[in-house]
Amino acid sequence: MKIMHVLIKIFCSFVFFIVLISDASASTTGTITGNEVSFRNGAGTNNLVIRYLYSGNIVTIEDTTKVVGNGCSDGWYRVNYNGTSGYVCSTYVALAGESYSASYARPWTSPKRAIMGGAAFIAGDYISAGQNTSYLKKFNVNPNANSAQNTHQYMANLAAPYNEALSTYKSYQENGLLSLPLHFTIPVFNNMPAKTSHPKYGEEVGGTSTVTDQAFEDKLNAEGFDETYKVWLRALHNQYPNWTFEALHTNLDFASTVTIQQSIGSIQKWNCSECVQQPEVQTESGWYIATRQTVEYFLDPRNFLMADSVLMFEDLSYNDVYKEETVKSVLAGTFMSGNDQVDNVSYSSMFMEAGKTYNVNPVYLASLSRQEVGTTMGLVTSGEQFEYKGITYVGFYNFYNIGAYSSEANPAKAGLVFASAGSTPNSDGVYVGNVGGGSSDSKPVENPDTSSPSAVPVATLIANMGLNRKGTYLTNLSLNTKVSALKSKISEQSVTFKSASGGVLGDTEKVTTGSTVTFSSGEVYTIVIYGDLTGDGEVDSADLLRMRQQLLGKVTLSGAYFEAAHVYNTSGSVDSSDLLRLRQHLLGKTFINQA
Repeated sequence: MKIMHVLIKIFCSFVFFIVLISDASASTTGTITGNEVSFRNGAGTNNLVIRYLYSGNIVTIEDTTKVVGNGCSDGWYRVNYNGTSGYVCSTYVALAGESYSASYARPWTSPKRAIMGGAAFIAGDYISAGQNTSYLKKFNVNPNANSAQNTHQYMANLAAPYNEALSTYKSYQENGLLSLPLHFTIPVFNNMPAKTSHPKYGEEVGGTSTVTDQAFEDKLNAEGFDETYKVWLRALHNQYPNWTFEALHTNLDFASTVTIQQSIGSIQKWNCSECVQQPEVQTESGWYIATRQTVEYFLDPRNFLMADSVLMFEDLSYNDVYKEETVKSVLAGTFMSGNDQVDNVSYSSMFMEAGKTYNVNPVYLASLSRQEVGTTMGLVTSGEQFEYKGITYVGFYNFYNIGAYSSEANPAKAGLVFASAGSTPNSDGVYVGNVGGGSSDSKPVENPDTSSPSAVPVATLIANMGLNRKGTYLTNLSLNTKVSALKSKISEQSVTFKSASGGVLGDTEKVTTGSTVTFSSGEVYTIVIYGDLTGDGEVDSADLLRMRQQLLGKVTLSGAYFEAAHVYNTSGSVDSSDLLRLRQHLLGKTFINQA
């Protein structure tokens, strides 16, 4: 989904984020820039700590004069946080309206300038402005943010926070970061329903009602979490005792917020036609206004208080625990796994530098870029020439699709026009950035080779890949089949493999249930791997649970996922014989026939 800003403040001549300490002006706000910053009842470390504040928290400066006190050479600010007055060391407060560094301002004429400049934009306009989690960047419900609630949102995609959280979770899991003392800010609304549910998969199940740590329980109570939150937070605490959870009381009515968000959000229907409001209202190609139930589900924080999704509430500020190896794992299998084509510098080092410079989690930046631009190099990451609204551009980059508003005729090109700001046309009227090297000098753009290999019947290509066709599904794939293995069987024929979420799959990535194959003729087929009901390319206990939920009526599988559940019966309903066959497969007693 291309980025949009809803009721946005866009600074067309904005400059970027490096804090300069200066005296506050009356009635100004400030943003906390450190983690676990002491909020004390007096100016000085000899005073009691009321609570701890975290990077991205917004405070109101009550007194413009810095107070001298122990432990803070820059002086203390008297501030108000959520109705409570206290003192914070001014070293850790960035004041609203302070000047910014323009080091990586537009035009973004190389991958590094786009990655650095985009990170500065995200930091200055979002993370340091009270929208410091993936959730808050989508659903701006923070009453202390610089922008009004339900406005100034980074993307329209309702599922974007979950997608970002899942990508980050995988990286953290692979690199042993889940045991770190992570901090989460979790929104709480007024008049929340007892529960909400996904229109296709039903309600989330899990959590625990058993109290095993009374001190932790007391902290949850002090934050104002009710039992519908605590049942999930207890389970997370049992698994990751170093994690801390802070309630963000939005003071917003849940139902009213759903109404607003339904009008400014969108959803894909590739695997959830139930999520799309009827009659369909398309917001851009492939995206639609969602049903009210869908918005309720994605807005409700309680549905994502599980290990693989709770990271949408993690503070996105920089922390030394993030290493370049973690960033590399996010970029593995993409065109960003090596060096860029302009400066010959590794992409992973660029994201690390951007994170350190602008106080942003570099793992998040890499995950966001991968989600926005895909795994293979395309228009927004290649610097290639394009035309938009009668004007020709070349040599511009945009790794986060900033400015790619969904209201534009071509959001991706609009984002590149945004990236070109500050450029001037050459004698040919072409806006030139950086083409083919580190210099800003331009060079002639060669005409692309538009020729294509001779057409081969799709049926032949399917057979050559060793696949079976069953209606619009393709079967007979073994687990962990990579795109490259399939492409190698059809030579140079034009075929595109995409993930279930719509992103183009790289050659080293594996196909899964829900992946699609698009042929040059325009025909599209969906991959089915029998037993892979969750679409992760594996057949494991998660699939067994999903089948049990299907049989109990707690979820309703459809499309390729319903087909994948037919591990015993080849058609008709999914029943106990399918469940038994899947269990036997997991026990090694028999194996699922993928043909």
